[in-house]
Amino acid sequence: MSQIISVVPNVCEGRDEAFIQSLREKLEAVPGLVVLDVSMDQVRNRTIYSFTGRKDAIFQGGYLLYQDALEHIDMRQHEGEYPRIGAVDVFPFVALRNAPIANAVAWSVEFAEAVAARFQLPVYLFAESARKPMRRDIENIREGEYEGFAAKIGDPVWKPDFGPDVFPPDKGATIIGARMPIVNFKAYFTTPDEEAAQWVAAVLSNPATGMPGVHFYPALDRNRNVALLNITVGNYTETPLYRILEGVKTELRRFGSGVSRVEMVGLVPQSALLDSALHYLQVMGFTLEDTVEQRLDSILGDGA
Repeated sequence: MSQIISVVPNVCEGRDEAFIQSLREKLEAVPGLVVLDVSMDQVRNRTIYSFTGRKDAIFQGGYLLYQDALEHIDMRQHEGEYPRIGAVDVFPFVALRNAPIANAVAWSVEFAEAVAARFQLPVYLFAESARKPMRRDIENIREGEYEGFAAKIGDPVWKPDFGPDVFPPDKGATIIGARMPIVNFKAYFTTPDEEAAQWVAAVLSNPATGMPGVHFYPALDRNRNVALLNITVGNYTETPLYRILEGVKTELRRFGSGVSRVEMVGLVPQSALLDSALHYLQVMGFTLEDTVEQRLDSILGDGA
């Protein structure tokens, strides 16, 4: 596979393990489709699927995912610690190995138009696929969330790119587009104080912090009784993970708290982790090409 485009749909169900596993098995049965990862999150009540393959296989898997999610999830009953506007909240196409972003954009637009027609869903194009500048940032589309979207969609400014301009309360709307790889992770605190999470999110979201493209979502893990931040990094090369984590730790000191653990959500580019490892180990002059795996790939190719 010389060019690889993957998709990373986010489904608003993270607690029904039987449904999540059933959907995974159905995806794995699609000819030519490769399921890379399934990441279930009970706190956010959200599951992230990641799969790749031929274009026709990705589209078939995508239609199957929408069909099952829309039949299973009633957004009128959904609760979770994360912004969302629909049962399949977002369906990103991600340009990976040797794949031009323009190809991912073309696939995403074709898929979005088909989803709108098949399922009568309001569809918004985001990131590189956006047709309006304000829709490039997914947070602008999600503003107001599911609870406020029935009113929002009535504003001509927020008319969907495809599909009906009436908000279906059971299914919600969906966001589709193409982007480069991003990183999602959760930083758990040593305190149950939700105010601490809200404070840190507000401070680090300020443009003056110098963390462009990084979004912070405060939450409470009721199972562990600890506050946390869900963090999305749009460009990990521009804002390394270690810089974000150190910023969180610094702001937590005013609450006498710290970070107890970090969990990655979904798949992570290895270079993102390598940057942080090199920072904390204080290694100089080392690059990804100096790893055994990368050297083997460069010498022996994909068959190594």
